[in-house]
Amino acid sequence: MTVAPARPRRDKPTWICYLQNGFFAWFIYAFGSTQALLRDEQGTTRSIAALHGTFLATGSLVGSLLAGKALMYWGRGTVMRVGGIGAIAGIIIYTTPNGSFPVTLGGAFLAAMCGSFFVSALNAFVMDHQGEAGASALLETNAVAAFLGLLAPLAIGIATATVLGWRAGIWVAVVALVIVEFARGRNLDEYRTAASELVHERRDKMPREVYWSLGLFMAFVATEFSMTFWSADLLRERCGFEAGAAAASIGAITGGMLIGRLVGARLAERHAADFLLRASVVLSLLAFVLAWSFTLWPAVILGLAVGGVGISVQTPLGIARAIQVSDGLTDRASALALVFASIAVASAPIALGVLADHIGFHLAFLMVPVFLGIALTILLVRPVAAPELNVHQPA
Repeated sequence: MTVAPARPRRDKPTWICYLQNGFFAWFIYAFGSTQALLRDEQGTTRSIAALHGTFLATGSLVGSLLAGKALMYWGRGTVMRVGGIGAIAGIIIYTTPNGSFPVTLGGAFLAAMCGSFFVSALNAFVMDHQGEAGASALLETNAVAAFLGLLAPLAIGIATATVLGWRAGIWVAVVALVIVEFARGRNLDEYRTAASELVHERRDKMPREVYWSLGLFMAFVATEFSMTFWSADLLRERCGFEAGAAAASIGAITGGMLIGRLVGARLAERHAADFLLRASVVLSLLAFVLAWSFTLWPAVILGLAVGGVGISVQTPLGIARAIQVSDGLTDRASALALVFASIAVASAPIALGVLADHIGFHLAFLMVPVFLGIALTILLVRPVAAPELNVHQPA
């Protein structure tokens, strides 16, 4: 369904949000690349070192739970600033030279907690600030994150090969986030920082449609992280790839996601979110069939790349949908979306791995189309009309 064009306004506050979210994504994407290097330094086993990921997910969940009340009492600008400074501190602690295991665990937890804290405020601000172009702006926000996320592992690799060491690759994000805070300036009024403007959000009841949209968003997050966590195993089992080649080939998914978000941002200017989401689910299912059915590596990688294009728009438009049906309860809906996302990230990939231990990985990987099927069912059973998705005006 086509709607009136609505292109995002790329003003200073919007670019601040794009860059703050993007360089936090730099840390998240680089995090996985550093685990083996940190494990070698600390002399821990794989199972013990994996606790860094557990603390990262737990911190994200705690930050999401705290963000809702913080937004009600502090307002968006303050939450973005406090969260940004906290994330910087967490990243510095995580990358402390010769840091002990408890120190790096604490750094991962703090960085993720504060990151979720400010991302909640950031998403709410972008949606309100951009009005009818909110969905397109969130896609652009995530496109910037995907681009910087592609560069982060490369930076880690280059830094590791030099005298600087791998930490320098992550410190790029620290420097960038500090610059973002200086660029934001002392005046936070343009981010609608006054908590008094959000009094109605403390009293009003959340519409039921929000919870349907949050369930949809959760299915999309489960799909994305199951694909990115486990597709390397698909290449190893079905195509005989070595571990390194399989891990590198996951760039097909992230590359597809970058392309999909750049194109999707333009499509979202003219098409209703539900229309694009239904199309993305169908494309993702077709791509999964291609990747899952073949053993020829070009076909599997093509399927993963097309799948990346498909899933690229799902989480940004999913969170935009939840916010846009919240009847003005933007901040609460944004915070709740990150809570649901944290639960999905913490549970879906693990559930797939446990199932794979019992029935084999190839069959267990069919959980991905199950998640997509749940999403498509919600889209068909609880659709949101295009006019409702495009009437939200800037504050």
